[in-house]
Amino acid sequence: MKTHLLAAFLFGTSTVVVPLFHELDSPPEGNGTIDSVAIWVAPNPAESVLFTTDKSDHTILMHNPSTKKFIGRLGSGGAGAGQLGYPNGVAVGYGVSLNGARIDVLFIVERDNHRVSIFSLPEQKFLGHFGAEDLTEPYGVALYWKGDLLQAWITETDSSPDQVYVYNILPQGESLVGKRAFFFDVAGGLESIAIDPVNNRVLLCDESDARNVMVYDLAGNFVQRFGEGLFTIDPEGIALYDLGNGAGYLIITDQNASPTEFEVFDRKTLQWLGNFTGETRGTDGVALTQAALPSLPHGSFYAVHSDKTVHVYDWAAIAGAMNLSTAIKSPRTAVAERKAANPSQFNLLTNHPNPFNPSTTISYRVDHYAPVHLDLYDSLGKQIARLVSKVQPVGEYQVRWDGRTHSGEAAASGVYFARLTVGNAVYTHTLLLQK
Repeated sequence: MKTHLLAAFLFGTSTVVVPLFHELDSPPEGNGTIDSVAIWVAPNPAESVLFTTDKSDHTILMHNPSTKKFIGRLGSGGAGAGQLGYPNGVAVGYGVSLNGARIDVLFIVERDNHRVSIFSLPEQKFLGHFGAEDLTEPYGVALYWKGDLLQAWITETDSSPDQVYVYNILPQGESLVGKRAFFFDVAGGLESIAIDPVNNRVLLCDESDARNVMVYDLAGNFVQRFGEGLFTIDPEGIALYDLGNGAGYLIITDQNASPTEFEVFDRKTLQWLGNFTGETRGTDGVALTQAALPSLPHGSFYAVHSDKTVHVYDWAAIAGAMNLSTAIKSPRTAVAERKAANPSQFNLLTNHPNPFNPSTTISYRVDHYAPVHLDLYDSLGKQIARLVSKVQPVGEYQVRWDGRTHSGEAAASGVYFARLTVGNAVYTHTLLLQK
């Protein structure tokens, strides 16, 4: 008996069936064997693109995720600049610095070319490749913002033991390059990888006989395993759902269950919460977005189906069936890893001076058009002032606090907390009034 069957009996959880929202249209010429999937949420969400790696045709399929329409292909087979050789993992990075601007980029892991290629979005301009001196059979990719430094974490599956290589992504003229930061060995058979920076976790699906998920910290040290007994053969793709402050869900594919089962875990505790199925079979890669898209206003989940197409599920249907929470968030510049690495400096940047007397200026950043509230609390958690309450576009803002409460009284010396709410995201910062 699989562990989750026993858990369902003991705790009342069970598999739920979620209806398919739609299946992506096939290209007119058909496609080969597809593997991994990633979504780029465009500044205009209606222009967003779903990227799927086509391993046997050595290209990347592009679809509109809302309309399911095929847009075209990126790349062609070969080993030259901008060409692809057996693309596997794929990931999107937002707000990467190049030539004084912030751009979005697509990372493509190439197994047969033993490297990772980078393209700009939406222009699809080739920006460079890296890793050929280290990689033999790379597969998965995950991105991590270490402060203002973007890192690409790549799983290497042809070494013994398997390894994870970490590269710093840096500008070099008109290109982007990857400089190796470090690598570490792992005790399992690798493919998929995800990073949860808030909880200091690197999540690695173990496709060896262990059939579970390995957890390492961001320094490459082994921490634990979870999911024992839940996977029929291979745990495969991993998707992270962010509810803020380290809370949320992990969705991990049980690839060879029939139909495919998507195991759901609590992001903080790693406790199994149950699973859901749909019409999907033989899944490799999965992806999700919490951004509101046309016809998918509550977010969406994507799963490769039978190596031939991608199935799209409405997050509202998943959440409703499994009693999960929903948080609408844009990934455009509010990159979760950057917030996690230094949340007080990413959105609520700082206050100056600090300590202060009698007034201080609070600077903060809004990364997507959203309702914004900036409130001040005393050390007992009592709200003493509201400085901002309005819908604001993307930008950087400043507001002065004169050291007085909403009743006009002068605040006493002590510690105060600024609380910034941007949509569903919340950030805090400590201020010291010193008279």
